[in-house]
Amino acid sequence: MSHEVIGEIAVEYGRGGRRPLHLDILRPAGSSNSLRPAVIYVHGGGWLGGERTSTPNGILAEAGFVTASISYRFSSEAIFPAQIHDVKAAIRWLRANAAQYGVDPERIGIWGHSAGGHLAALAAVTGNNPDFEGEGGSPDQDSSVQAAVPISAPLEFLIDWYAVAQMPVHPDAWDCISGLMGGLPYTVPELARLSSPYWHVDATAAPQLVIHGEMDDLVPIGQARAYVASLRWYAGIDAKLIALERVGHEAHSSLFPNQPDPSGLQARVAKFFRSHLGE
Repeated sequence: MSHEVIGEIAVEYGRGGRRPLHLDILRPAGSSNSLRPAVIYVHGGGWLGGERTSTPNGILAEAGFVTASISYRFSSEAIFPAQIHDVKAAIRWLRANAAQYGVDPERIGIWGHSAGGHLAALAAVTGNNPDFEGEGGSPDQDSSVQAAVPISAPLEFLIDWYAVAQMPVHPDAWDCISGLMGGLPYTVPELARLSSPYWHVDATAAPQLVIHGEMDDLVPIGQARAYVASLRWYAGIDAKLIALERVGHEAHSSLFPNQPDPSGLQARVAKFFRSHLGE
């Protein structure tokens, strides 16, 4: 069933350092007798760029979800963990304002692409861990999520996944990663581990649908396979990897409304969120 949707832009959800942070809401139009699940989207851009307006949330809003697309601090403004602090603040804000938007605060999911996929995965494995909460706002709220879809996401920073895959290092990779951490992983190993979703996997992690292109030359797929294996076999979490043949880093492109979708990702993502968040 497709829903007519309405939007609300530039809503302040918290503060990153000394400045306000904003999100855009897209949700089904009209009233509902029951509270709806909600999903937050975190955009990509190497932690140093990108826009919250570049979001595939339309497919989920049309499917009946309340959605939010968020901005967060880039690495040029503040290094990690500022970015996950902002994501957590957005989750807490959505819970604090759930009644206003007809959201069930017990049913919140998250998804994102590339750098945004990394932050979505990290949110999904850190629950209310105080090391990741920050002081962005709504401190009395829960920051956990109940489902996540990381797409083309960097998931482990202590292994050279290019060497594992016997492929050349992408020219943008180390600049993005060192910008996030303030240095290359081997120079800041504690921060590299802290920022790696893989190293936070345990039985409290949210169910996840991981999407990755097999030909991704920026974020090699090996870390996605290792991450999903850890979720499933170490922690017993409902996790699945969709490995897309002949697809590179832009594995999210078919998720935007009215785009070719040869792998049926739009329906598969909506089905995953419905199965874990309900309708």
